[in-house]
This record gives sequence, C-alpha cells and structure tokens, in this order.
Amino acid sequence: MKKGILIILSVLLCFNLAACADQQAALSVSRHSSQQEQSEIQNNAEASENKSADSQASTSSPGNVKTPQSGEKKLKLAINGQEFDVTLYDTPAANTLYNMLPLELTFEDFNGIEKIAYMDNALPTKGEPEEFDPDVGDLCLYAPWGNLSIFYQDFRNSNGLISLGHIDSGMEIIGNMNEDFTATLSK
Repeated sequence: MKKGILIILSVLLCFNLAACADQQAALSVSRHSSQQEQSEIQNNAEASENKSADSQASTSSPGNVKTPQSGEKKLKLAINGQEFDVTLYDTPAANTLYNMLPLELTFEDFNGIEKIAYMDNALPTKGEPEEFDPDVGDLCLYAPWGNLSIFYQDFRNSNGLISLGHIDSGMEIIGNMNEDFTATLSK
C-alpha cells in the first residue's frame, strides 16, 4: 500500500515539474519575443526618424517641393502619356541605371505591393547595403532576380533589396494600375 501511494505521489510530482517547466519555457519565449518586438519597434522608429530627417533636409519650404541632394539626378517616368518625377540617388547601382537611360520597361504587379520590371543588363551591387526597408514610392533593385521595383505599398525590411531612388509624383496612379504597363524611364 505504501508503495502504491509513493508511486502515485511520484507521478503527481513528475506532472507538476513538467507543468512548471512548460510554463517557465513559455514565459521565457514570451519575454524573448517581447524583447525582440520592442527592439524591432525601436529600430523602425529610428529608421523613420532618419528618413523623416532626410526628407526634411531635401525639402524646400515653398510648396514642399523636393530639391535634389548633391549627386542625385532628376528623371522622368512616362506611362501612357503621363510623366512622373523620379529622384535617382547617388549610388553605384543608381548611377549605372542612369547611364543606361533611356529604358523602356514592362511592369507587372507583384503581390499587391510593388510593380516590377526586368532589365536586359544587370546593375552592380558591390558596396551596396544588403537589405532595405521600402516605403511607398521607393524605386529599388531586387538583386537576386535583377528586377526593378516600384513600391506602391509599404513593405518590410528585405534582404537583397537595394534603394535606387524615389518616385516623387503619381504613386496613386501607378498603384491603381491593374494591368501590365510599359513605361519609359529617361533623363
């Protein structure tokens, strides 16, 4: 009889220890997850502040018209007779793209977030950041596939994405295009 009670108590003790261990593990995972989310929120806030400061630095007060920073180039993106202003940054990949102009590209929708087009020639990626967090209007190169991307929705930080410039006007029109379209990018 004593053996039976000891066995039952031992089993109950094992269940109790296992439950405590599971609870401890869940608490640890929850804390780690919370710290990671907090860190991501802080990083995103810092990135937003930096982008905001950069935007303010490149914006003149009358009419809130952007002026190019040193080395930036102004381009035109023509779609169905409409022209949109583009600012191309001063980076190796963006400068190579500039030297390839004019380009006629066919864009298609990708995942309801961006319009993408494939180019005949590759852009250099050496020395470029390995990741980028795009916002609406960003013109990027997705290095693994070699395609240009125009983001019409905000997206997460992505490996292989290289910032080339920004579409300064007409993003609501570009984002609302449901069909594939041909565009000319020119100096």
